[in-house]
Amino acid sequence: MSKNVQTDEQALQNFLLDIQCLDELLPWTGKFNLFDVLKISRTEIRHSNVLGWLLDPNENHGFGDAFLKGMFQRIVENDTEGKYDIFGVLLSDMYSFIVRREWNNIDILLTSSDEKIVLAIENKVGSQEHSNQLSRYSKIIEKKYPNFNRIYIYLTPEGGEPKDVENWDILSYKDIVEVLEDIMNRIKLQPDVSVMVNNYINVIRRNILEDQQLIEICNKIYNKHKRALDLIFEHRDDADDFVILCKRLSQAEEALCAVKGIMKKLELTLHSEKTRLVDMYFGKDSFDFLGFNNRFQRFRNKSWQWYWTLQQVPSKKAMKKMRANIKEVFASSSKLLLSMEEMVKVLNPKIIGMRNYYTRRFARPWLWKIDKYINFKFTRWYNRKKQRNYRLGNAAKVRELTLQAGLASICG
Repeated sequence: MSKNVQTDEQALQNFLLDIQCLDELLPWTGKFNLFDVLKISRTEIRHSNVLGWLLDPNENHGFGDAFLKGMFQRIVENDTEGKYDIFGVLLSDMYSFIVRREWNNIDILLTSSDEKIVLAIENKVGSQEHSNQLSRYSKIIEKKYPNFNRIYIYLTPEGGEPKDVENWDILSYKDIVEVLEDIMNRIKLQPDVSVMVNNYINVIRRNILEDQQLIEICNKIYNKHKRALDLIFEHRDDADDFVILCKRLSQAEEALCAVKGIMKKLELTLHSEKTRLVDMYFGKDSFDFLGFNNRFQRFRNKSWQWYWTLQQVPSKKAMKKMRANIKEVFASSSKLLLSMEEMVKVLNPKIIGMRNYYTRRFARPWLWKIDKYINFKFTRWYNRKKQRNYRLGNAAKVRELTLQAGLASICG
């Protein structure tokens, strides 16, 4: 058992020492994406919510009927059998369509009583059709809308073929992206909508459509650090927090309203206690995020002039967690059987990991406290090992011994 634990620790240590290998992923991961934060990049029902919103000409996205018309155009372009009346479809009053979600379990249903057209979309992201569902859906629609022109669309990432090929036509998420990008080039949207649509396009390209370059980079990194990455994934702590920075209160309030609107479309809600507006001007207030306390502080430059900048230092919770990680190493009495060099070997991967994460421009005084705590724990361990009556004596000597043994410093 101890051998497996040591192997795991060594794998994580090697991964931390080679952490720069992740820099190759920055073109895909270095930008904020709301869908990634909410962990819904491949959640089928959330994609259907977004598409239903975009397809509704009467919604508040600012597209008008452009997206619905673009999708109808794709449908008639792919119609090689002449099933649809091109003029009847493309010249329809798009604003007469009503969009429904999960009507009789159909992902997206659009109906127009004025134009006598019904459009059904079965959306598949990471799943397959089952129980002859497409045939069942078409029969339900035929019964409900007998005098309508009926259009059935099977939407998949790569345009997979449905089982009911006679009734259901094919669209892919590539069609979705191309229509959206064309609209974005022609129509100027509100900033919040533009951010959401661009985020949506990016997440489709990265997580649904295959990006061969991304796949190759991920495979290379995974093959090199398979054990460490498997461990990280196994013990991951799911997080769904994010921060939006604005220059003015009015902009922050608008951003909050926009996020609430987007979340509502995705059938999600913001955490009432965690969600707040923070006034950071002149260091009035601060907030904790991902282990750091963030506050604007005033400093002097080389010319002795005052300037304001963001100070990121380990939060109180992070400091407590770092001490707990160090304390855990010394908790077992069996550690008294180890030599100084063996203890250093056990502790160094933890120190290096914390140093790599928490090192920031202004963090040194806080990290120095952790270094001091490490020396404190080593001194107590050393005196217990030597059966000394005084618990904190020989602190300077212990510090010298740990340095000789190669103990890493969290301050760098």
